[in-house]
Amino acid sequence: MAPKDLKVLRMLMDTPSGLYGSQIVAESNGFIARGTVYTLLARLVDKGFVREVEEPPTAALQMARTRHLITGVGKRAVTEYAREMNLLIPGMAVNVAGA
Repeated sequence: MAPKDLKVLRMLMDTPSGLYGSQIVAESNGFIARGTVYTLLARLVDKGFVREVEEPPTAALQMARTRHLITGVGKRAVTEYAREMNLLIPGMAVNVAGA
């Protein structure tokens, strides 16, 4: 799993209500750039790891926003990745329960 994919999935695991792309960029502290976040999210959606929920505008001139949530498939992928890493590198504690 690519490091940026893992980072986004972990962020979504830690935020059950989901995140907007702009929140992912802001909370990644520079690890995920504004120019790549939506391509990365589209790839995770295509893999079934993330689902999108469109939220309607709340004001007259506001556009709809898309919140991204991790799926059960995404959670299992992160858990399996951590399990594999722990087998490859014994003693390396890959924690998927918290950041």
